[in-house]
Parts: sequence; structure tokens; C-alpha cells
Amino acid sequence: MFRTPREAGIVLRHLREEAGLSQAVLAERAGVSKRWLVNFENGKPSVDMSLVMDAFAALGTAFDVVMDSAAQGEQR
Repeated sequence: MFRTPREAGIVLRHLREEAGLSQAVLAERAGVSKRWLVNFENGKPSVDMSLVMDAFAALGTAFDVVMDSAAQGEQR
């Protein structure tokens, strides 16, 4: 689970490393530049969400959106 771009980048880096992939290889598979991937893994806050999804998909993963209890209380 992640709540910030920084946390998302950490998760992606962890999954990439577990898969034994370099940043260059994952970037190529995801169709993004290596610079973009480096920036994302380092928590750059202004990233294109479709590219984030492509990067996770290139690792064979996806993510779910789950509302936390505070957000659920606001919607009632």
C-alpha cells in the first residue's frame, strides 16, 4: 500500500529489484525513459499516472485503490 508518490516509487523499486531487473530494462519494458523511472523511484511528485500504471504493469503487477477510514467518514 502506498499513499504518496515517494511511497509508490519505493514499492516499484522493491518489485523491480525482486524481479532482478535494472532500471534500464524496466524502463524499456514499460515504454518510459530511464530518467523518468529514476525520478519516479525517487518520489518525484509530478508523474503521469498512466506511465505509473505502465511501469507496474511491466512488472506483472497492479494496484487497488482502497479508501481509508478517514475518507470513508467524509463520504457519509
